[in-house]
Amino acid sequence: MAHRSSYFLIIFLLMGLSSFGQSKTIEGVVLDVKNKLPLAFATIGISGTMVGTASNAEGKFTLTAPDFLTDSIFTVSYMGYKNFTIKVSEIQSPLEVKLEEDAITLHEVEVRPWQPWDYVWHAMQRIPENYPKNPYMTHGYYTEYISENDVFLKFTEAVIETYSPPYGGETESQSKVLKARRGEDIGSLSFMRDKIEKKLEKEQRKAEKKGHENDQSINLDEEIISASFGGPKQILSGDPLRDTADFLNPDLRKKFKYSIDGYSRYFGEQVIIIGFKSKGTYDHQKLEGSTYISMESDAIIAMEFDIKVVIPVVVKPLIFVFGFGITNPQLHAMVHYRPVNDLWYLNDISIEGGTRLTKKKMFKKNDRSNFFMEIALINNQFSLENVHEIPEVERIDEDKPLEEQVDPDPEFWKTYQVVRPARWNQNNK
Repeated sequence: MAHRSSYFLIIFLLMGLSSFGQSKTIEGVVLDVKNKLPLAFATIGISGTMVGTASNAEGKFTLTAPDFLTDSIFTVSYMGYKNFTIKVSEIQSPLEVKLEEDAITLHEVEVRPWQPWDYVWHAMQRIPENYPKNPYMTHGYYTEYISENDVFLKFTEAVIETYSPPYGGETESQSKVLKARRGEDIGSLSFMRDKIEKKLEKEQRKAEKKGHENDQSINLDEEIISASFGGPKQILSGDPLRDTADFLNPDLRKKFKYSIDGYSRYFGEQVIIIGFKSKGTYDHQKLEGSTYISMESDAIIAMEFDIKVVIPVVVKPLIFVFGFGITNPQLHAMVHYRPVNDLWYLNDISIEGGTRLTKKKMFKKNDRSNFFMEIALINNQFSLENVHEIPEVERIDEDKPLEEQVDPDPEFWKTYQVVRPARWNQNNK
């Protein structure tokens, strides 16, 4: 349906695949040793190999290690914490990883006579030396979901294969769906449901009067389930180093204020934290975050930032007239890279955010809902062999739900090891 994506936007704003023969599955959780709180998106892998993953929002993870790596070292890294290492053969699942903070004092740091932006500029110049010089393939786990008041309205998960060209070139990443499914135990939208359904029915009647045939009635919940965030291609385009983010762009540096916010450690390397904050509002948004740069290689090895969408002043009176209350939507993004043979590869990228919508009513209880969305991609397998571009006909169709681009395979999902959102009731597993 042509109106699908646009109508969903209105609603929202207004309201280890491969087999290695014998293998060992490692399940566990990553916690702060002092407060026992989970550490989200910790970087997890087998040292010196292309096998890796990341913890989810609850700090949980699962990783499949082939038998020929049993003598290798399993490593967990998190910004500002000491590495956790253990021999793969010594691991007993479930594994509870407790990380200890790793503070850096100023006397340990080699202070350079640079301004904050100088570190960013120098890191961008070093991209050819610090990131893959040749194309490579990845297998990754992709998930996206929408919830309203902690009730899932949409849940999609997929395993994708991606062709990743070297950084700095003109070729974009190319992905295809290998396996995909959507959740079946899905709730129903409650915010302004009666009014929205009446509007949809009215639009359908109008179309029928004009002679437009429609052999399928419009289902609001199906519309939400089928809505797309752009899929893996969209999130891969959010890699700030491939499609240079505004806060890394020399041409836009005057729109931001940069600062040295401290020092940390990641994968055993000293890291300088460069904070950035947009000067006021531009393009209806405010941007603030941190770039983590290795002081040994000058590589950007992680980024974290918040985007606050500012509703234009001219729009606010209209929202008020129609009885709507809306908090400014906010997004939080995290990007982590992991080292393999002195080069840094994209390990995971996630975007989450939400808003609160209120429909004010006279003499009745207001409609009020908190909406939350998340999309994430975790690369759990890298390969430098059999590297090939993905034929255009096999690439992901951004306008089509992922699960409709491959044949159903329920048997695959019964054995595929992955950690899903804790709030998701996986009855169909």
